[in-house]
Amino acid sequence: MCKYALESFDYAVRLDAGVVPVEFVILGRTALYVDGEQVPLGVAKQRALLAVLLYHLGAPVRIDTLVEHLWSARGTPQALYPLVSRIRGVLAEVGLDNALTRIPGSGAYRLAVEPESVDFHRFGRLVARAREASARRRHDTAVALLGEAVALWRDEPLADLRGARAEALRTRIAEERLGAQKLLAESQLRGGLPERAFALLDPLVREHPVDETIARHWIEALCALDRDDEARAFLATFRRRYRQRMRLEPTVDLPPATVRGRNPAPVPRQLPKSIFDFAGRKELLVELDEADTNLIVLSGMPGVGKTTLAVHWAHLRRGRFPDGQIFVNANAFGAGPPVEPHAALRRFLTALGVPADRVPRDTDERRELFDDLVVDRAVLVVVDNARDSTQVRQLLSNSASCVTLVTSRNRLSGLTIRDGARCLTVPPLPEPECRTLLGSVIGARRASSEPAGVAELARLSGGLPLVLRIIGERVAERDRASVADLAGELNDRLLSVTDEDEEASLQSVLAWSYTALTSAAARMFRLVGLLPGLSIGAEAAAALAAVEVGEAELLLGTLARAHLITRDTGRRYRFHDLLQRYAAERAAAEEPPADRAAALGRLLTWYLLTAANASRVLAPQQSPVPDLPVPGPVVPLRFDSSAAGSEEEALRWCESERATIAVLCRFAASAGFPRHGWQLAGTTFQVFNRGRQDEFLELARVAVSAARLDNHAEGLIGTLLTQGAALFALLEDEAAARSFHEAVALARRVGDADAEAAGLHNIASFHIRTGDFAAAANVYTAGLAVCRRTGNVVGESAALHRLGMACRRLGRHAEAAAHLRQALAVRERVGDLRGQGATHHELALLFLDAGDPGRAREHCERARVIATRIHDDLVRCDASTTAADIARALSGADAAVRSAEAALSLAERLDDPIRLSRALVALAGALAAAGLTGRAGPVRAQAWRSIERLPATDAAPLRTRLTDVGVGPAGEYRGN
Repeated sequence: MCKYALESFDYAVRLDAGVVPVEFVILGRTALYVDGEQVPLGVAKQRALLAVLLYHLGAPVRIDTLVEHLWSARGTPQALYPLVSRIRGVLAEVGLDNALTRIPGSGAYRLAVEPESVDFHRFGRLVARAREASARRRHDTAVALLGEAVALWRDEPLADLRGARAEALRTRIAEERLGAQKLLAESQLRGGLPERAFALLDPLVREHPVDETIARHWIEALCALDRDDEARAFLATFRRRYRQRMRLEPTVDLPPATVRGRNPAPVPRQLPKSIFDFAGRKELLVELDEADTNLIVLSGMPGVGKTTLAVHWAHLRRGRFPDGQIFVNANAFGAGPPVEPHAALRRFLTALGVPADRVPRDTDERRELFDDLVVDRAVLVVVDNARDSTQVRQLLSNSASCVTLVTSRNRLSGLTIRDGARCLTVPPLPEPECRTLLGSVIGARRASSEPAGVAELARLSGGLPLVLRIIGERVAERDRASVADLAGELNDRLLSVTDEDEEASLQSVLAWSYTALTSAAARMFRLVGLLPGLSIGAEAAAALAAVEVGEAELLLGTLARAHLITRDTGRRYRFHDLLQRYAAERAAAEEPPADRAAALGRLLTWYLLTAANASRVLAPQQSPVPDLPVPGPVVPLRFDSSAAGSEEEALRWCESERATIAVLCRFAASAGFPRHGWQLAGTTFQVFNRGRQDEFLELARVAVSAARLDNHAEGLIGTLLTQGAALFALLEDEAAARSFHEAVALARRVGDADAEAAGLHNIASFHIRTGDFAAAANVYTAGLAVCRRTGNVVGESAALHRLGMACRRLGRHAEAAAHLRQALAVRERVGDLRGQGATHHELALLFLDAGDPGRAREHCERARVIATRIHDDLVRCDASTTAADIARALSGADAAVRSAEAALSLAERLDDPIRLSRALVALAGALAAAGLTGRAGPVRAQAWRSIERLPATDAAPLRTRLTDVGVGPAGEYRGN
């Protein structure tokens, strides 16, 4: 909410006749009153535009943001401009001629009227004053101010706005109103007005049945009215309901006068230790103090000190957050995988006292529980090293009292535009502050006695605190040498190479830290430096160095304390880029080639065998890749398939190591381990091939190259087939055909009947694409016979599924249903969840084609549930598109629009042209069926453009569908 100082409750504008009061309303249907008379504001879209501008009063609102608010990102700026013109006309009529302006060069509009004239902002001022009064225990003043604030609410706020963004705004506003009501009830109770608190709380208790603050005030009101028995009965009911819904123990109890001893809510204290010699950043610290938002982003280059600044400020202002401080490293940059919001929310909840076994599995449920736990609590959340706005957005609380501080290498402009974040850039330290920091490390007396040498070291650091500390520590160790001599020595070594080569320029500085290590720690430093920029855990490091996990942890801890490696999330560590390169050079210089190869072989084997163990749980139907290495001294992680949660644990490991495995697949061949390269790709195929095909194609190509280099026929066949499938999905048909035919020819040459059948099945996909469904059915029938003859159960289920798909396209519905049911039975028997999801979706299409949308919906929903569970975005997208068509067939226009929008979001993320076109066509039809012709037009135009990219056989039925729903290529809506 905007924060203003409350000066007056009266506002007026000057018209020809004199001064006239003006009032804007957005806490209800958008309205404008002049001298008590309502001024017409025009059509709904016009009122909605004014509501958005009033909500963001005084702040620039980008045109694309306004368009998204009014048309859910389906509109155009051209549609906005007439509305802006008409709003200006209305404002001019009441004397506000220049209130709505377009900011030059920014693509944004700003509405500037007195905040007191807008009910929402007047509400905010009143509540702010009431909180100040309450903090000073002036409860009568707080009651008067809050009573006036709550009375401003007429109806649903922003009532003229629709869509997800509007609902998010309404949720925030409703949270602010509820907070004001809670504070009013508390002030009434503290001011000796329990009857009024009782009347206020009576409906709130029913509307918010698990809100602990409301329940606590209600119990206090009952006790103040001598209704202790009712209070005890309510408390018992509330506790039972809270446990059932929240899976937690409530903290609500009877007032101290009634019962003694209550368990306070946990207060997390997770901030890392702040450094004692923090230098500079005075302007940024002031800006952090004065930020008028509960979301702040610190951005800047690596090593510039973003985290240090965030932690230092957080420690300075701990008093502002008495209910706790939560810290999470989002681990976005570098080759290691980021911490996804789902996992971060789990950490938040456990920090707030939620037992591990009571943390919800669903991300949205975790966020809702997090919101409930921090509402009305002054908590600071530090999200360090974030990737993008999407990663952060799911971690934001709706609580007005909870502040989130984010650090990132990216500016995260999306958080500024959509979430009101304040973004601050952290620059390198200026030279005076570099000298100050160096002085604190080497000693003030020594620094002041040799200012020229300190200034030279500061200049060489480039303003990066990381480099400054390394330089300072090494200079401090050589306390008998002059700083000037050390600076000159270092300068000479830096100047011995090109000035642009930062890595080489710092080698001598890094060598001072390296030579101080024990031999075991130095060896770990060198070996970890062999990795291509990855983070590493203790188990993988143990395999790399052929030591016990406990010893690996000790050595990594030693490196961390020497600032040569950074402690990452949990038990993981990573290098700063310069340090990693230096470690790699030391390894090349000091580790014999055979020892380097042995270490890399152990690491790759650990990843490969751990991935194979995870794959056995997640894709039990998949045959293991051939010729897996023996563990030897390597101890891979194991996932017990019989244990509860094993699938989630295995999937979590795979997702957390996804980026690492992709890098290792590329790295393996160049490091002399081509077999590990294609085996890693093959082992994780079923797990990773659930998203963008262009990303998977890159990995498949690497695997093919590695298999060729390894001269492994079976490995090459498998990688060629997966490469061809990715090419086919990306419409690169010629390249896909070459890959499939090469695989089939090689399978025939080595006598691999199963691989040959799989290749022929893939080749038959071209018959499907060209519309020759009969030819495809013949190939699938022949392949089915081969699989049954050889006992290839997985191949049998795939052949049955594809045969059912071909028969459906031929209109042979009964035959298709029989094949698909057989495929589903096999896939259920072997535990192939991904295959089950795909077959359920194909059955949904079949029943929809056959005119049975009810049964189609059952199968479609099962497909969506399975795909969501196993993170299969491909099937999720297909099922969401089909769900939209099913909803239309069942006359559920709104549900059809929601499903089609979900499909479109997934298709855009997947960057899949066919799925994108299908989703757009489904959305155009759903919007048309819902009567939303204004939105249907732009979607239709986008659909036609998308269809033009497709092969003719894929494009033709989609063009027909667009015509059937009355949407043509020229932009007009024709109706059915």
